[in-house]
This record gives sequence, C-alpha cells and structure tokens, in this order.
Amino acid sequence: MLRIIQHRRIKKVIKLLSAGLIKGYGSRDFFSLGQITASTRECSARQQQIAVALYVDPQDINFEENPTLKLLRNDVSHYFFEGNDYTGQDVLNLLVLGGWKGGRIDDDMSNRFGMGSRY
Repeated sequence: MLRIIQHRRIKKVIKLLSAGLIKGYGSRDFFSLGQITASTRECSARQQQIAVALYVDPQDINFEENPTLKLLRNDVSHYFFEGNDYTGQDVLNLLVLGGWKGGRIDDDMSNRFGMGSRY
C-alpha cells in the first residue's frame, strides 16, 4: 500500500514540475540543485526530495548525507525505467501526452472505426 502511495506522489511531482522546468530552463539531461529548489518553493518537503531525486545529476547528490534520496532514485528507476539508470530528460519524456483526447470527429472513417484506428 505504501508503495502505491509513493508511486502516486512521484507521478504527481512529474506532472507538476515537468512543464515548468522545460519552460523555465529548457530541455536538458539534468537540472542543477538550485533550479530544482527554485522550482519547488511552493511544494512540500517530501515533493522537494522527490524532485531532487528525479531531476538532479546523481553525481551532484551526497547520498551518504541523505540516504532517502538514494532510495527514491532506486524506486523511480524500478517503477518507470525497469531498473536502468535515468536522466532528467528521460523523466521529462514520461510526460508526453497521448493521442486524441476528444473533440469533434470530422472524418467519416474515423467515426465508424474509432479515432485511434488506422483504417
């Protein structure tokens, strides 16, 4: 049960910060600790820790001082990347929007077979 809650927290932080980070700092492999701190001012302390684990370069994090960040990075790696290492760019790519989300169907074939069909 606790893993499900943590998984939801991680997804929420990704949704909250990804668009703002891209708009403010551009798309890059990793963000600096200062950029993440500035972007998460209004977030809770737990969300700030998750953001650091998601977007900051692991070489810039002192895991001996804060072992929870290491655990968070391992959880993110397990949940979203099949246990592989990841970069901030990989996390940003998780937010890619899907296809059709509703709206008017102008094409008769799509109306018959469904909007996601390829005829």
